[in-house]
Amino acid sequence: MAQGTPNVADASRAAAMLPAITVTGAPDEDVSATTKIPQSIKDTPQSITVIDQERMQEQNLRTLDDVMQQAPGITVQPYQQLTTAYYARGFKIDSFEEDGVPILMGNTASPPQDMSIYERVEILRGANGLLHGSGNPAATVNLVPKRPQKEFGASAAVSAGSWDRYRAEADVGGPLNASGSLRGRVVASQEDRGYFYDVGKQRSSNFYGIGELDLGSRTTLSAGIQYQRIRSVTNMAGVPFYSDGGDIGLPRSTYLDASWDSFDWDTTRMFGGLEHHFSNGWQSKILVNHLSSDAHLKYAGSNGAIDRTTGLGARLTGAAYRFENSQTSVDGYATGPFELFGRTHELLFGANFQNTETEQYTASFVPALNVPVNVFSWDPHSVPEPALSDYRSPGSTRIDQSGLYAMGRFSLADPLKLIVGARLSQWKQETPTATTKPDTQLTPYGGLVFALTPQWSVYASYAQVFQPQTQATWSGQALNPIEGTNLEAGIKGELAHGRLNVSLAAFDIRQRNRAQPDPAHPCVGQACYYITGGDVRSQGIEAEATGRLTPNLSVSASYTYNTTKYLKDATSEGQPFASFTPRHIARLWGNYTPAWNARRLSIGLDVLAQSDYSVQSGGTTLRQGGYALVNARIGYRISRRVTAAVNVNNLFDRTYYQSLSSPSWNNRYGEPRSLMLTLRAEY
Repeated sequence: MAQGTPNVADASRAAAMLPAITVTGAPDEDVSATTKIPQSIKDTPQSITVIDQERMQEQNLRTLDDVMQQAPGITVQPYQQLTTAYYARGFKIDSFEEDGVPILMGNTASPPQDMSIYERVEILRGANGLLHGSGNPAATVNLVPKRPQKEFGASAAVSAGSWDRYRAEADVGGPLNASGSLRGRVVASQEDRGYFYDVGKQRSSNFYGIGELDLGSRTTLSAGIQYQRIRSVTNMAGVPFYSDGGDIGLPRSTYLDASWDSFDWDTTRMFGGLEHHFSNGWQSKILVNHLSSDAHLKYAGSNGAIDRTTGLGARLTGAAYRFENSQTSVDGYATGPFELFGRTHELLFGANFQNTETEQYTASFVPALNVPVNVFSWDPHSVPEPALSDYRSPGSTRIDQSGLYAMGRFSLADPLKLIVGARLSQWKQETPTATTKPDTQLTPYGGLVFALTPQWSVYASYAQVFQPQTQATWSGQALNPIEGTNLEAGIKGELAHGRLNVSLAAFDIRQRNRAQPDPAHPCVGQACYYITGGDVRSQGIEAEATGRLTPNLSVSASYTYNTTKYLKDATSEGQPFASFTPRHIARLWGNYTPAWNARRLSIGLDVLAQSDYSVQSGGTTLRQGGYALVNARIGYRISRRVTAAVNVNNLFDRTYYQSLSSPSWNNRYGEPRSLMLTLRAEY
């Protein structure tokens, strides 16, 4: 099935693949929201980075797509299963959290995520089965929401940019009573935008409110709500290629859908938490997160590879879909120090539960569309909008997963820390036609951190994760889960008086027990049978430096080398597992405030470079050569509270494909040169 075309199986379970990930934050950043135990990046025996609020504002990163495109080593693939897919270390990222609680995100028709409500994004690379549960050995993306300030604070920003993009946002928070025991914060944003391709547009509204109440000096209760409304004219088709895989070279403004396309989302997320700090240094926390989301898609897009001789081959096809999603997650844990053999250690134990329910409804056009498309002179307004049949659904898919986890951080000697842990998980999926419930899964974890000096440490870790499979054997039993293991070793440092984080890591990931067609029982019609035995490997190195070289120069630099390979596979053995992952990915961002003019001026430069990649589709190969993009920023502090900035992306207007799919459709140009002017006030 072509990418971008929804189906029920994809909605229930997506097991994919791809490259490496990274992020940027202050060197002393506490990443306890992801790791549960308070610790710095240097003391975490896995690769983890943070993109914080300052970086998001400087680079004008307004969506999660923007953030992930800047994250070192990440591959961003738009319009996969009707959303944007992110890949790390050769595998698709399917583990998302909000404030450390597993949430439903990145599933079929998942909406774009606005970043105005988040304080930072934490990305833990590799397997994370210990704390998160099931998933791929790619990465865990944790979105940390803004919390109420203890003192009043407010900010507002307005922006205007290329293709009629306009945005306004406001953020206000602080104490709500004289003692400060009750605090609140409200964030709102509104954005209207066009795109570099014709016809497409989007209007999004976001509201976020949170309150905190101190029940005592050590106990805090919190609750909040987020609502997001998006109305858009989508672009399902992208552009096709010639049937032999050659690039047609269509203008980047090409729009090969009907002008009445629409893709709308309404998303409500409610959350709450209770946190208590004990006098002995222990703390406990329980968090609840509930999502209710609806999406409506109606489209007609060009589908078909183009014949070089005739210029024909594409036709307009489409349908309409409704998606209903709900998710309820609970995560509770306790962590703190304890004494053993004259040394202080740390212990964590907890449990989490997640329930998700998804349902897809489909309607057809009446009469069916089958309109020839001339991709060289297509008029999106030429096709009248047809009527729709009744929406039908085969039923909902429900997934329940729960787990008990425990981890200890033991001080074996002053410079040596041992981290060991394990999780017991249960997973169950119910569809209208089948129930899948593998045996209880044990997920171990182990790591060592050795401090060479106060500034440098070396580490090694072993992490595991499982991914349930719903394919059936000849005897009717579901396959055992896929097992993902992540071996990693590296060195980390805090330099420049603790302002700069540096790291170098090597990783080796294996994913075993992947489904394979049963050679003893070939497919008969729609009935296919499977066995385990598939085995893939991802290997690579990552180097990163992030923080401040001086108080007036912030940097984020990274390099990722990644190779993937099918070790055992019925059809692809010996071939790259994720060919659309560039082997080489380099990211560089720097922001400098010169000494003159009272340091009112700031200058930013961003370079995103990667090597070539390719995609195989039905025996045809599509290729994108290596390229580098340059982005720039100039900011000026008008007064103590007001700043203005101009961001220019793709400064040299490089033409490239951000993602490739097939000769028929869904090949996506990268964004041309664009400009955005932002005026920001803070109080």
